[in-house]
Amino acid sequence: MLKLIGAVMIFGSCAALGLSARQSLRRRVAAADAMLLALSLIESEITCRRTPLPEIIGELAENDDPVLRLVFGGLRRRLREQDGLSLSYLWRANLRDCRAEAGLGAEECDILCTAASYLGRYDADEQAAGLEQVSRRLSAARAAADAALHSRGRLYRTCGVALGILVILVLI
Repeated sequence: MLKLIGAVMIFGSCAALGLSARQSLRRRVAAADAMLLALSLIESEITCRRTPLPEIIGELAENDDPVLRLVFGGLRRRLREQDGLSLSYLWRANLRDCRAEAGLGAEECDILCTAASYLGRYDADEQAAGLEQVSRRLSAARAAADAALHSRGRLYRTCGVALGILVILVLI
């Protein structure tokens, strides 16, 4: 009976490792989707309504999406606490600090950090053009992450289950 319980626990932990790896790929795609939505909202607010960036960040911090709430909530908090620092510095620092928790990959984080070069520095049309370029690059990174999810997601799950079975067979 003890061997059976141990075998089930080993199998479960190995399968959980595979499923966890697959889930991280899924979170990466969802985080990229959320940030694409945020970039399009920022672009439309800047060009159409000429809304100041702190107001846009506040709106995004109160969004229903947990990724947007996490990223822009942290940015709003940093803007309030650290008045002397530039928006671009705070944007980059916040993205790097909450990247893993939000589910963003390193590539997506680097692409989003380039948006700091445009935000609040130029007129609305130039900011919109820069954000459009960032959106295109982020869309390409999102497509690559989605392809990785489809190609490696099942592989991770299957390898986790197979590893669990293999370990059980070796121990028995």
